[in-house]
Amino acid sequence: MTDCQHDSLGRTIYLTSQAMRHHVDRMLRPFDITTEQLHILKIIERQITATQREICGTAGKSPANTTRILDRLEKKRLIVRRDNPIDRRSQLVSLTPGGQDLARRLSDLFAALSEKIEKHIDRDEAEIVKQVLGRIQQNLVALSEDPGD
Repeated sequence: MTDCQHDSLGRTIYLTSQAMRHHVDRMLRPFDITTEQLHILKIIERQITATQREICGTAGKSPANTTRILDRLEKKRLIVRRDNPIDRRSQLVSLTPGGQDLARRLSDLFAALSEKIEKHIDRDEAEIVKQVLGRIQQNLVALSEDPGD
C-alpha cells in the first residue's frame, strides 16, 4: 500500500470540503440549525410544498434520516406537515413563515459567502472546477454502482 499523497486531488477536495463544512457550521450555529437541516429547508423552499418521498429523493437521504431531520425542523417550528389530500399514505411538507424567513436570511448569508470564497477566481476557472468536480462525482457514482472496477 502506498503512502497518502499530500498533493493528490482527492486530498485537496477533502481538505477543502472540511474547511467549508467547518466554516458553514460556525455560520449556522447562531441560527440553531445544522447543514443537513438547512439542506432540507432549502429543498422545501424551492418546491414550496413537497412530500417526504420527494424530499428524500432530492436530498439523497434515507427515509429514516429525512424523518429525523423533519422532526427537528418541525420542533423548531420551521416546517409544517399536513395530510396529502391526493394520497392518504403521505404528508405534504411546507415551510412556516418563520422557516421562510430563516431560509431567506440564510440565502443572503450564503450569497455573501460565495462571493468571498470565489474571490480572485474568474468565471472560466470556476466553470472548469465545476466540470472537473462533476466528472469526479460521476466517477464516484459509477464506482458505487460497480464496486469491482
